[in-house]
Amino acid sequence: MTKQILTTVVLVLGLLSSASAQKFGHVSAQDILMSMPERDAAQATIEAQAAEYESEMMRMQQDLQLKFGEYQEKGETWPAAIRQQKERELQALDQGLQEFGATVQNELATLEQTLLLPMIERVQEAINAVGSENGFTYIFDASTGATVYNGGDDVSALVKAKLGM
Repeated sequence: MTKQILTTVVLVLGLLSSASAQKFGHVSAQDILMSMPERDAAQATIEAQAAEYESEMMRMQQDLQLKFGEYQEKGETWPAAIRQQKERELQALDQGLQEFGATVQNELATLEQTLLLPMIERVQEAINAVGSENGFTYIFDASTGATVYNGGDDVSALVKAKLGM
């Protein structure tokens, strides 16, 4: 009986000591990512590309509007074959404009991902290093909306220091 009590006490003490040895931290990876110096350069690259696409899109829209205006103005006087050809041209221009818009959105998303991925990986590596070097069992990312243990340490400053910021 004494042996059982002693075993139970040893087990409980072991569990308590291992539970108290866990160390929790939290970080806002999004805030760190947004404050990285290379983020501004990436954003400028994305905005420059978007402006170039916007300019081309405006040119395409103006071309479509000009041809549509001509169709509205002269369409009734054209023979049926010319009118049908102009309608096909207008439909092709409109479809091309829509396809270009979709392509632009995809290309800008790909560009953003390409430029941000190395930064995201650097932040993750820094978080891993801070966790390892400082003995954290878990580090939660507060920017994801996940539940954050309020009693944990905010390790954002340590991660920024690891990134040289």
